Amino acid sequence: KEVEPGEGDYGDLQDAYFPQAFSHFSYERSRGNFMVVDLQGVFSVKDGSKVYELTDPVIHQHDRLRRRSRRHDHNRGSKVGKKWNFGRTDRGINGMKAFFETHKCTDACRLLGLSEVDAEDV
Repeated sequence: KEVEPGEGDYGDLQDAYFPQAFSHFSYERSRGNFMVVDLQGVFSVKDGSKVYELTDPVIHQHDRLRRRSRRHDHNRGSKVGKKWNFGRTDRGINGMKAFFETHKCTDACRLLGLSEVDAEDV
């Protein structure tokens, strides 16, 4: 039986798992178009709630979006889609693959209902 997100036994749910789970979530939620990685910051408890204050994230954009933004609509002379620029740390598909080569799903990923991703399928 498949477990729905948020249901089931998450006996190994640790706070430290959530930054990686968020990176995985950003990839899956954007349908593989973007990924937020290199999450650094401070974990604290404020007003009884656990909080990550993250700084300097890196966003990887899938290469298919770069190609799409470069195509021109010859009827209107404008670019199709939006052009995104996430700076020199955006490693595109190579950055996404590198993440999934080392990422091991934890109970945090399972809690979010994320599926296993093979780096070769990125």
